[in-house]
Amino acid sequence: MAIQSREISRARQSLERRGRVSTASLPPDIAESWKRCVDLGLDPLGPARLADLDADALRDACESHDDLIRFARPEIELLYDQIAGSNFMIALGSSDGLILQTLVDHQFADNAAAHTVVPGSDWTEVVRGTNALGIALKTGRPAHVYGEEHYLRANAGVSCICTPIFDGRGAIAGLLDASTTAAHRQEHTAALLQMSAGNIENCLIRSRCEDQLILLFHPRPEYLDTLSVGVLVLDRDYRIVAFNRRGGIFLAGLSDLIGRSFSAVFEEPLESLASRLGRGETVRVRDRFGSAASMRCLSNRASFALSARAVPVATRPVTDDGAAQAATPALILEDPVLAERVTGLPQAAHRGLCISIDGETGTGKTALAGFIHASTGREGAWHCLRPGDSPEAITPAMLEGGTLCIDAPGEFDPTTQAALLRLVERLQDNDVLLISTGLEGPAQEASQGRLRTDLAYRLAGFRVAVPPLRERDDLDDLIEHCLAQIQPDLRLTAAALKALHGHHWPGNLHELRSQLQHASVRTAGFELSVEDFPDLATSAGSPVSAGRIAEALMQLTDNGLKWRDVHGQTIALMVEQCEGNVADAARRLGLSRTTVYKYLQ
Repeated sequence: MAIQSREISRARQSLERRGRVSTASLPPDIAESWKRCVDLGLDPLGPARLADLDADALRDACESHDDLIRFARPEIELLYDQIAGSNFMIALGSSDGLILQTLVDHQFADNAAAHTVVPGSDWTEVVRGTNALGIALKTGRPAHVYGEEHYLRANAGVSCICTPIFDGRGAIAGLLDASTTAAHRQEHTAALLQMSAGNIENCLIRSRCEDQLILLFHPRPEYLDTLSVGVLVLDRDYRIVAFNRRGGIFLAGLSDLIGRSFSAVFEEPLESLASRLGRGETVRVRDRFGSAASMRCLSNRASFALSARAVPVATRPVTDDGAAQAATPALILEDPVLAERVTGLPQAAHRGLCISIDGETGTGKTALAGFIHASTGREGAWHCLRPGDSPEAITPAMLEGGTLCIDAPGEFDPTTQAALLRLVERLQDNDVLLISTGLEGPAQEASQGRLRTDLAYRLAGFRVAVPPLRERDDLDDLIEHCLAQIQPDLRLTAAALKALHGHHWPGNLHELRSQLQHASVRTAGFELSVEDFPDLATSAGSPVSAGRIAEALMQLTDNGLKWRDVHGQTIALMVEQCEGNVADAARRLGLSRTTVYKYLQ
């Protein structure tokens, strides 16, 4: 095989006949590599300076790169599956250019390169001349070397693509290489390599920084669970000790990230976000250049320590049941009904009782569950199972202490409910705090046939019914709390405050936070007026008002209907109000379209 062009042919003639590098005829990285090889005294027509390791030395090298190999092996196998049968081989290199592992396509096996790119072989430039692995190691950038772009003519029968794997601190942890006999450029394969290298990098960072705070961020919140997420690792003083390449790209205008404090990179200090991040919430931040991003804390030991640091020592499990309000300072509990309902909650958690939290969508059930975990100072991890999770989502790690939160257990399919039952039966012996959240409590869901009775019995325990926002007396406190998180200097006019008090809040706290966030963007100053809440104004003049819905609810309850039926009527009224637009009704209710359709059937 030979990938040739007139420019490359002229460059090789100049190199092989006169020992000169024609920079005008070569890509910049290739030209610089050829110059280095000339300076090293390598003969372009000669053999490689072989320095392969013996079996014992290779075994020692692999042991010293155990975590790299562990995280890279699944990616290598996935790459192999994607390009199998296309004359490729995949190789994993160490941070010093040594091949640690390979996976060879059967069509590539007879190629000479398959017998030279082998575990234990050294592919640095000083040994093999210009090659993709050597260039990537030297420059820290992805490299492509095609055919006769190799310095040694002996390697001209193959093309290779390599991307470095970083350790989060700016150093190369390893190299991922793909070699082929194909004569055309492999842009698709190069993209796959970079994705795999990024995934390995993220795994290395998470593994090596388990005891440190790991923050995930991306300009778009829906990308927080994808490979394109940015990663920052902070020490106990909230200084950056590691970051992934994607995070470096997002913060490209900020140089020398290692050692910088969080507040030197982002506009808001981490202390003001610690409570929400520690509870697993997604927050919105802006860097020093004004670029916005959504940020979430990766669940590990340090994230729960962050939540605990945000909670005063006095909030540890207490013996006086009347001290429950003091035990949850990060929650707004000025509403007397809610304050009464959480009395005894810290003691229940401390004693290991199952806790069920029920209420409408958006009332803060998951936030309360996360706070229970953090405020009790549990050393184990936080795990959450949600509808749609399969039995495979239930892992042995959920038995290793900490907290397990089951969201809407009645919406799991029967097979998963059976797996949940087996898991729950083992939790008590493993000191795991069990919390369930849902629109209704376990007993109610079982009575309606949605939840297994035996599972409902095990989930029943200390119950907290979170009231909807329209029934709470602490709306002013909640508004003040939200504004302080969004923009501390924002204020409401008296008319705007009255409009907020008159709204029905079908989406509860989620809707309140969303309304205030959108209003803060609309306003030109520091005072929010009624005009900054156009959705509330539209709702007030709609055919079916919030007042009509509330009145209908009271009438339905007085007539002895079950809560589920009342909830269904609420949804039906909202769909009527939205003139049959289910998507709009779901948005205003804070529910999914699937849930709305289910209640309309």
